[in-house]
Parts: sequence; structure tokens; C-alpha cells
Amino acid sequence: MDDLLFSLNTVLPLLMLMSAGWLCRRIGLLTDALVKGINQLIFRVFLPVNLFYSVLKTPYDTQLPGLAFAVIAGGLLVEFGALFLLVPSLEKDRKKIGVLIQGMGRSNYAFFGIPLVAMLFPGQDTSLAALLVIGTVPVYNVMSVIALSVYGEGKIRPGKILLNILTNPLIISSLLGYALWLLHVQLPGFLATTMNDLSIIATPLALFTLGGAITFQSAKGHLRQLLYAVPCKLLISPLIFMAVSVALGLRDVALACAFVAFGAPTAVSSFPMAQQMGGDGELAAEMVAVTSTLSVLSTFLFVFAMKSMGLI
Repeated sequence: MDDLLFSLNTVLPLLMLMSAGWLCRRIGLLTDALVKGINQLIFRVFLPVNLFYSVLKTPYDTQLPGLAFAVIAGGLLVEFGALFLLVPSLEKDRKKIGVLIQGMGRSNYAFFGIPLVAMLFPGQDTSLAALLVIGTVPVYNVMSVIALSVYGEGKIRPGKILLNILTNPLIISSLLGYALWLLHVQLPGFLATTMNDLSIIATPLALFTLGGAITFQSAKGHLRQLLYAVPCKLLISPLIFMAVSVALGLRDVALACAFVAFGAPTAVSSFPMAQQMGGDGELAAEMVAVTSTLSVLSTFLFVFAMKSMGLI
């Protein structure tokens, strides 16, 4: 019973925040332009500050998460490699292939995953989730760009990929926080308070805005693709890689990070990227919408299972 209550108390706030955003969108308080603008603020201000401050306040006796980095980053590369082999055998429309590879492999780690890890371990040190941005976001971005370039109208431009990674606010803030942490830099009280306040905003606002971005305008037209892509994203992939992670010794915060790396819903940013690179934009939007909605149920099941088995 305790495990059930723990799982419900973790997942229901996600559902309520996303539902609030969805409702505000339906009644006109959120518009497309406003959702886009808030997402930009989250991506360029609130989440970078959250990641920077989370890393900087990590206890100095914390061991570097080498195993978690290796397992998660390596697992993501294996996953994308498998998708490059399997998806073309299931789908013949080239504009859909790249979108499906990206949609099944690219998780909403920052907007959904980091808030979830924080909710799973309230009051505990979850800076590992922020540190792992360095190991997950570059893999997501590089592999997604390659998939959309090979199967879309874009061209693979290594220089542009590298520039996108080096200028990514999430990566910059994580690296900067890590560098200052290594130097044992202490922020002045007023600056630490300000960053803490901005960090607190990041989690609920990201989930609220994610709910506001959900639409189901063309799901019927992509029903066949969604019927295999969504279960793969939310159930099959995390089940496989969670089993591997457990076998390799990941537990607690590290295991929760592994779950969100593989089992979080499709990243919101996959939709504009698919549009810009000649992929099927409608399918990309539906992957985000359907996985974001159903992730509440899949997250509950995985959290309940991990808690019941004493893994978190």
C-alpha cells in the first residue's frame, strides 16, 4: 500500500500540472505563440539556472557518476542504432522514418525527466539528473539530426551539429556549474537565493507548458505508426534498458535517471526540428502529444515496480 501511495503521489502532480496547462490552452488562456514563448524562457532561462544551481550545490563528497554516464549514454547509442535498423523495415515513407527514429529515441529528459527525478526524491540530492544532461542531450541531438538528415530533405552538417551542441543552454549551464563545483566556488547569498527561486519555477512551469502544447489534430491519420511507436517509446525501450541498468548496478537516483532517459515522453523540440528538416511534422507533433499523455500511466507503472522491488 505504501508503494502504491508513493507512486500515486509522484505521478498525480505530473498529471495535474499537465492537465492545468492543457485546460488553459482549451479555454484560450494559452495560445500557440504564448506556449512557444514560455518554452523559450524555460529552455533559455529557467532550466539552465535550475541545472546550474543543482550541480553547484552538489555535496563535495559526491562521487562522479561514471557508471551512470556510461550505461545511459551507451544505452542511448545502442537504442538509436537499433532504431536505424528496425524502423525502415516497418515504414516506407522516408519523411516518416526519420521522425519515428527521433520520436522513439529522443526523450523529454529536461522538461519531463528532471522534474520527475526531483519529485521521486524530495529533499534529496538529485544533482546527478542535471549532470547527466551532458551525457544525454548531445546524443539525442546528434542522432536526431542524423536521422532527419538521412531520411528527410536536410543534409548532415557536422559543423552545424557541433555548434548546436556547444551553444545548447542546458549543456553550457551544466558544464559551467560543474566547473565551478570542482573549484569549490560559493555563490553570494543574494545570488544563491535568486537562483534557488528561479530553479523552483522551472519544474512546475515546464510541466504546465508541456500540457499546454498537447494537441491531437491528426492522430487518426497516423494511427498505424503510433500503434507501434508509442508502446516502443513508453514500454518496450525502458523495460529493456531498465533491466540492463539494474543488472549493471544502477539504483536510486541513478536508476531513476536511466528511466527518464529511456522512458520519458518524446521531446517537445522534436516537432519543430522535424518541420525544419523536411520530416513529417504532423507525425512528430502526434508523437509528442500521445507519448506525453500516456506517459503518466507508464510512469506510474514503472515507478510502482521500482519502488515495490526496492530499487528506488
